[in-house]
Amino acid sequence: MGMKARLQGNAGNYRFRGAVWELGSFAYRAYVHLIPKVARSYLHRSILSADGMTMQEVVGATKVRVKYMAGSPVERFELVPSVARTHRQRLAPRRNPPPTD
Repeated sequence: MGMKARLQGNAGNYRFRGAVWELGSFAYRAYVHLIPKVARSYLHRSILSADGMTMQEVVGATKVRVKYMAGSPVERFELVPSVARTHRQRLAPRRNPPPTD
């Protein structure tokens, strides 16, 4: 099971963030956190998931689920592909301590 993409966007009074995971046998699932734009509002946080056999199906199902949970259509939707790290790639450049005299 590997992460294929990150997603984020806005729908009504909510913003959402999540990830699309490959489940194997060309099946995908998106897990999405739905968060109110205004802190401490009467709106509740939610977690939802959407399944599909292709990335297009998962994106479409995610938009439908977000629209249903938020009560308004998706205004902005960003899908950012995940890049697998190799053994040679580092998370951050290594920093050496300053020389002492």
